[in-house]
Amino acid sequence: MDDAVPDEEAYATRVEEAFIAERGTPFLLSPKDWTLIRGWRENGVPLDVVVRAVREAFEKRRARSQAGKISSIAYCASSVEELWEMERRGLVGKARETAVAGANAPAREESLALLSKGLRAANERFATAEGIEDFLRRVSEGGALLAAAAKVEALARDLPFEESESALSAIEAALLRSALKGLPPKQKELVESRVSAALGDVAGVSPAVVERMRRALTRREVRLLLGLPALTLLHG
Repeated sequence: MDDAVPDEEAYATRVEEAFIAERGTPFLLSPKDWTLIRGWRENGVPLDVVVRAVREAFEKRRARSQAGKISSIAYCASSVEELWEMERRGLVGKARETAVAGANAPAREESLALLSKGLRAANERFATAEGIEDFLRRVSEGGALLAAAAKVEALARDLPFEESESALSAIEAALLRSALKGLPPKQKELVESRVSAALGDVAGVSPAVVERMRRALTRREVRLLLGLPALTLLHG
């Protein structure tokens, strides 16, 4: 697997977030969903292809005025396979070039600026926070958020899409690991309980996969608890 490809946790989290955005209600990946997403990544399906396929699957569903909630990412599997096949055969051509190149020019500049702005705004909010204020103020005073914002701002705008996503994922992972270490016991317990609930029944799932699921869910729960932006170009 190319090092430029986002790690498995980041890849799965971004796919999950795209699915949630289209579904319109909360959703947690099941072990089967993780296996499916893991297969896409291992087979070299680019993250932006999966996200676009998820969006297209829901757009087609809305066009048919179908009711009811979708309970598994497997609903989008055929869309992912079809779009990836078209990509590989060059039948999408300019469409993908435009999508990826768009993230290399003004759209990428705007996306990165928004991410940096979100981190700096969080830093200001933490400086005067209430509730778990001592912890939040330590995060602010420690400069972790400002350092992350600076790293986002320093990213080359002409990096290939997957390399940009990988770099952003690494910045986010480092920031959230730092935040988790200093999280007060009560909030740590809250994160752990949410992660356990999200994992559900993992009987029959290999320990390695369960551990990856746990790390990804922990990362997401810490980010949501602190109200931090997801560091990705795949928004909207």
